[in-house]
This record gives sequence, C-alpha cells and structure tokens, in this order.
Amino acid sequence: MLSILKSAFNANTKEMGVVSNNIANVNSTAFKKSRTNFEHIYSTNRSTDPNKFSGQGVGVNEPLLQMSQGSLKMTGGALDLAITGLGFFPVVNEKELDKPFFTRDGAFNITANGEVVTNDGLKVMGFLGEENKALVNLIIPPKKVNLDQGLSLISNIKVSSSGKITATYGLDDEVVIGNFAFALFPNEVGLKQVGNNRYQNNAKSGLPKYDFPMSGPLGKIEAGHLERSNVNITSEMITLLKSQQAFSGVSRLLQTEVDITKRLIDS
Repeated sequence: MLSILKSAFNANTKEMGVVSNNIANVNSTAFKKSRTNFEHIYSTNRSTDPNKFSGQGVGVNEPLLQMSQGSLKMTGGALDLAITGLGFFPVVNEKELDKPFFTRDGAFNITANGEVVTNDGLKVMGFLGEENKALVNLIIPPKKVNLDQGLSLISNIKVSSSGKITATYGLDDEVVIGNFAFALFPNEVGLKQVGNNRYQNNAKSGLPKYDFPMSGPLGKIEAGHLERSNVNITSEMITLLKSQQAFSGVSRLLQTEVDITKRLIDS
C-alpha cells in the first residue's frame, strides 16, 4: 500500500510541476505547453481475466509536448516573424555550430554588422539563394556600395510568406538577401526541451529536414506578427486544482495507513 501511495505522490507532484511551468509561460512567445503522461502499473499475472489484475500504482513518463498552433499577435516589426503551420527556425550558438537549436519564437534582431540573431544572441540560420540549401548565418548588410562608389543605408526590410528577405537601400534600391529556413521533423512532439523556448532533436524526434517555408507540408511566415503560447490558462488552473486536491487526498490516505500500522504494532 505504501508503494502505491508513494507513486501517487510522485505522479501528482510531477503533474503540478508541468502545469505550473505551463502557467508561468502563458505569455512566452510561441511557447508550447506540455501534458503529463501517466501509466498504470499492474502486478505480474499471466491470467487473461482483467478481474484478477492487481493495481500497483501509477507511473509517470516524460511529459508530452502539445504542438497545437498558438494565436497570432500583430507587432508590425520587420523581423517579428510568426510561423503558421509546421516548421521551426534553426538557430545556433557560434561556439557550438554542430548543435543547432530549434524554435518557433521569431522575435529577431540585427546586430551592428547585420547578423540576424535571437533576443539572446543566437545566430539565425537560412539560405543564401533560392537553389542553395546550405545553411548559413543570415546577414542583412546595413549599407550597400553603389555603382558610383557611394554608400546607401538600409531603409526597409521585407520578409515574404515563403521566407524571402528583401532589403531596401536608400529610397528604392531593393536587393534580395536570402531566405529564412524551416526545419521539419518526423516526430516533432519528441523534441527535447532545452529552455528559453528552444528544442533539440533526439532519437524520438528524428533528424531535421531543412527547406524553404511553404515547401511541401511546411507552413508559412507571417511577417509583423508573433505567435502566442498555446496555453489555455483556465484549463491549466482547473488541472492544477485537481492535482492539488488529489495530492491532499493521498496525504490523508497515507496518514490513515500510518495510524493503522502504528495501532497494529502497539497492540
């Protein structure tokens, strides 16, 4: 009995942790909530009669990511990019180029030398041309040398639904810079969460396949928007209250079990 109660304590504690994390990130851009994944534990019994099965508690597997689409928030920022549909932006730490991260948080910035980066400085990867699918760090030069050797400063940036980046220098000198890339996985819910709204691939998710937005099953980019989290605060609060009540109930059962055991020992 004690082992069953212990498993219930563990299950409810982990569920409260998962739900609390969901609630804490309700306002995080493109955050994807998780759901606790429970399983029943039965004693070993070769009988096929379900009435003879003996329950031994509850187990908890890794939380399951819920990759449903979040609503869009208009910002008007040239490099605020929301993904609608399938896909992740690949980003890298310059010290670990062979270990990319993947995110749906498209709040990007430009450094002084034109590198496209995340808010915390990771480099955003993409393609240089429409045919070249080699991933490189996207760079939007802040100025351009004209034919007369004069300099024109960047005045506007446009990103199309298919990820094409067009920069305007001066009044009307438009130059195609490159293209944002999307990553697609055989099983995206198997991605490993690594914090800061980012993921890494593993054996469960499979290897990433990179392509242009709107290619095949991939979604598209909505420039000037950011994706909200897919957390429903009302639903999460109800789940949290249920977990707290279950935890309290298990506590009372455990106290009863201890009292009974104590009486048996003392008698």
